[in-house]
Amino acid sequence: MDIIHNSFFDVVQKSISKTPHDSIMPLKRGYLSRISMVGTHNDVFLLFNKAFLRIFCVEFLGEENPSEQALEDMAKELANLVVGRAKVMTQELGKHFNISTPEYLGHRLIKNYDHGLHFRLKQGRCSIYMRRVH
Repeated sequence: MDIIHNSFFDVVQKSISKTPHDSIMPLKRGYLSRISMVGTHNDVFLLFNKAFLRIFCVEFLGEENPSEQALEDMAKELANLVVGRAKVMTQELGKHFNISTPEYLGHRLIKNYDHGLHFRLKQGRCSIYMRRVH
């Protein structure tokens, strides 16, 4: 989970020049995306509230009033950026895995996960959950 944590901070800081903060408050419902770490038997779920995705749409895309479709696309893009960066960081340590195409699962409640990391950025909140798949 350390690599996912570091990857998240790296992606946010390099993409929008803002620094997120760790949070003790898990986000349980929101815009949910999933990406698989092929070869590790782990799925990564990224859950965002609307405020977090709006910050990215404004800062990253220049969209002041993003549509619902833009928010959903941003949820997938952030999954791709964070897990893709984690893949590169892992390769730098001499380990390898592939990643699947990110999938938007809808505005949902998350359940059945093994570990979670929680972040905030102004009013925005994000939680990243890992689940082992067999």
